[in-house]
Amino acid sequence: MGVLATVVVACLFALVSRHRSRVYRYAGGVALAGHVFVAVAVVPRLPYQWDVPLFHENAMRILAGGETAPLSVLDAFGTVQALVYALFGADPTTLAIVNGLFAVLIPLPACYLADRLYGSLESTDGLLLALLFLPAPFVFNSLPMRDALSTLLALALIALVVRVLVDGRYWSAPALPPLWGMLFLLREELALLILLGAAGSILVAVATELTGGRLSLASLSLVATPIGLAGFALFSRLFPVDILNARLQYRSVGGAAYLEPMHYESWFDVVLAAPVRAIYFQFAPFPLHVDSLFDLLAALSLPILIVLVTTSFLSLRAAETDPVVEISLLIFYFGGILGYGLIDSNFGTTIRHRILFVFLLGVFSAPVFESWLRSVRRRVDDARGEQRQSDEKEQETEELDAGTEVGREH
Repeated sequence: MGVLATVVVACLFALVSRHRSRVYRYAGGVALAGHVFVAVAVVPRLPYQWDVPLFHENAMRILAGGETAPLSVLDAFGTVQALVYALFGADPTTLAIVNGLFAVLIPLPACYLADRLYGSLESTDGLLLALLFLPAPFVFNSLPMRDALSTLLALALIALVVRVLVDGRYWSAPALPPLWGMLFLLREELALLILLGAAGSILVAVATELTGGRLSLASLSLVATPIGLAGFALFSRLFPVDILNARLQYRSVGGAAYLEPMHYESWFDVVLAAPVRAIYFQFAPFPLHVDSLFDLLAALSLPILIVLVTTSFLSLRAAETDPVVEISLLIFYFGGILGYGLIDSNFGTTIRHRILFVFLLGVFSAPVFESWLRSVRRRVDDARGEQRQSDEKEQETEELDAGTEVGREH
């Protein structure tokens, strides 16, 4: 049944990419083939299983007609997984293959967001290639779990919000509630973050209209302050200190745990720990944490993350941005790494949860990626030009030699 899933996924990709750029058709096709290979040949042989057996058992229960809870995250994704099993066979590999399709679709809304954030971008091919082949997201989006689908839904929902608020495509608004509901069922925290980001965009749009010009960084910070307070109030409502400690204790188990002794006594402790834990969430594991092969492979992503953070900062500072889009993405990014950072205490979980925020760093870094791609293309063109000139000179030399031989014979 894996063959059927591969064929269907390939046909769907061909249908989606038919009217896309040639870069996306070729690079996306290569990436999809890589995801299928990882799903079929690599994932079943990994020594780590994460939550794959849990999701599989839940999907099998739903497939057999078991009852589902209306707001259960497991049942929400289990329903999707059960549908995949009904179509292609009850094997996690089939879901991993379908996740490969989700993974190659993720760059589409991300490139749209970059294009709206930086209006002066000539293209987003550099960002497209980066998001298709970032190593850690490439592997984890091939796992038979909910990460690829939730990442795609979150970026698509943010892009749709931007399309309505910035582009004025109000006819797209009816798609917002069902898409938001789907994301809420899979990851309620991401859905709520998007609401905060949308509220920030509306406030910036209103402030820009009232001031009649571009807002300064101080003005943007002032606008973001009430959103930050609302986000903190919402977080404290969803996760009281005792529940926060219970989540923290649940996550900080196993050999990949970090900051195990930490315990929150009050909200003052939470606020004090938030910046440090956000840094851990964005960059961990660090080299000193490496005590297994998985830790080593995960730590190899650290240079990439540092580059992404640096290029994001440089791009946002140097390039002209749309403040309505910028504030929404920044609220989502910082709210996400702070919220997840306060709870996640395990390298495996952290790497999976931060994939979406790594992609957002890619969106912020789009101008740098584009300049790198232009540089590579220019060097390739120069090399081709030199090779062409060398071939022409060689051909001229052969013609002259041939003419000389003829002259000698006469």
